[in-house]
Amino acid sequence: MPLVDSFLVRDGHAVAPSAHRDRMRVAAGELWGAEVDPRVIDDAVTALYEQAAHVLGGAAGLFFPKLTLEQVGGELRFDVNARPIAESRLETTAHLIAYPGSDERTHPRLKGPDFTWQERVRAWAVNNGASDALLRTRSAGVSSAGKSDGTSHPLAPQIHYSETAYGSVVLWSNGVLVTSVDTDRLPSITERMIVAIARERGHETLAAPLTKQRLLEADAVWLLSSLHGVREATVGLTDLPTPHIADTYAPPRGPFAPAARDFQAALWERAEPIRECFA
Repeated sequence: MPLVDSFLVRDGHAVAPSAHRDRMRVAAGELWGAEVDPRVIDDAVTALYEQAAHVLGGAAGLFFPKLTLEQVGGELRFDVNARPIAESRLETTAHLIAYPGSDERTHPRLKGPDFTWQERVRAWAVNNGASDALLRTRSAGVSSAGKSDGTSHPLAPQIHYSETAYGSVVLWSNGVLVTSVDTDRLPSITERMIVAIARERGHETLAAPLTKQRLLEADAVWLLSSLHGVREATVGLTDLPTPHIADTYAPPRGPFAPAARDFQAALWERAEPIRECFA
């Protein structure tokens, strides 16, 4: 069961590279801490990111490396796959649809262990004309059907969403940046950076349920990821409990939302040389 990290590297620079390393260290402790000495985990994580700095720190161009850490026979092994990519692969927009099934991940706060299921869900979304699939919250008290007892709920807006198969979702409502209140999801480095930028620019931020109503009435919905950064998203939601795609879409941007491209630029203004961060 490997742990994985990936982040865009441009000419040896990345956004918040140390935060990615810290998240990997916490994840490794959560997954293997009962079996592996914390010092061994720390040494393995340090070596993994030092290797990434060695491979990519001085390389010109665009890369989306895959950093893998796994336990094999009681030992921690790591690998860095550089994965150069073309600029044309980066996207500025996305279309999201709600996945009608339950979230079947076993480790939703970790990146890597559930990739097989996540890829299957994203493939379902792509086959239905979308970029990624919204996942319903796993939070206690709100089941996938909308009620804690598991019975169906007549009000679809009571159902809310936590993230997508491979990204974090935020929205703008009347000048406020709203993030998912659900904590049983991957701690997104990109989301953390976007929240910090919003606050620096004087915007209020709020963690709240990302309900169907909020998504459809938002001034903007953004899909965040370590590859694309910030993408403006349209949203099509399923008419639960019937699992089909509804013809309901959130607008790409309303009057109270800043431009995604401005926050994307602000992200990369904060990029750091990974050679200095990890060496």
